[in-house]
Amino acid sequence: MIEQETQPEALPGPRNAPEGLPVPPATSVPRAVWQVRVRTKLDDLYQQLAVLATRDLEQAAALRAQLSGVEAVLGRSGVIEWLRGGNLEYAWQTIHSVERGMVALRSPDELTGLLPAYRSAAAQVLPADDKVLTDLDPSAGTPSDALLRARVQALLLRYHSASDEFHESARRLRNRMLGLSVFALVAEVLVVLVQWRSHDVRLLEAPTDAGAVPAWRLLFFVLIAGALGAFLSALPSMITSRSGGLPYKLPFQQGLLKLAIGPLVAVVGIMLVIGGLVETSVSSTAALLGLAIVFGAGQQAVTAFADRRAAELLGPAAKS
Repeated sequence: MIEQETQPEALPGPRNAPEGLPVPPATSVPRAVWQVRVRTKLDDLYQQLAVLATRDLEQAAALRAQLSGVEAVLGRSGVIEWLRGGNLEYAWQTIHSVERGMVALRSPDELTGLLPAYRSAAAQVLPADDKVLTDLDPSAGTPSDALLRARVQALLLRYHSASDEFHESARRLRNRMLGLSVFALVAEVLVVLVQWRSHDVRLLEAPTDAGAVPAWRLLFFVLIAGALGAFLSALPSMITSRSGGLPYKLPFQQGLLKLAIGPLVAVVGIMLVIGGLVETSVSSTAALLGLAIVFGAGQQAVTAFADRRAAELLGPAAKS
């Protein structure tokens, strides 16, 4: 479900901005979680720039103007944009660019004090032996002011690039799982429609106690039973999974994929049983639906690839 923004009471921009520094326009609090995070980060950067402007008003004004471009994308939302993620990527990459630009306005003492925070954030997405981290190790000695500034810039650039790539990978995985889910649901609808229109071919052989049941109706109940099995098998992982702070709702997409794939697995499994490839028999409707539930639960073997990929992405718990 795509979250749409609301129009609550507007919030004023930062007060007491130095003379000559443009004040950002009043903005409303968005509803989407990623927009709230961006809005909070923007407010924080505006406040920091208001303080740093006393050192270089022109550069601070340029960075504030760069941030103002993000304001325009916070109010937009739509299905295509939700899939492409252009607004989200533009917002965070602009914020990252401004954070790197603010390094030039900070004093060496401030940069030294912020180093633990920089290193901690970068360590979430970078390996511990990455050179940009080891170069800023306090045990390596105290670099010159210019060298310190350059190393902080390099650290932020490397960290931001890795973070942007991480979010792009998560968005691609979300879109792939969504595409597979839609394809599976469409396939299930088509299968039921084809069986409804076809009177001489039965995909599933009816048990003896369901001989008078239309073939399409029996197929429909098998699909429902498969979805129930998929839901029961996916419930534990859906409850314990975490989003890792991502705006892409990967646990939800994983659950949707399982619910969409389960019915197809159930139909294919029962067709194999009826075809004699599995040594068992289906003598009643209850047995048929029970078998559909079992095969539907077996979707875990089919969707395991998505679970592994999501676990790999969410393992580092990377943040923007």
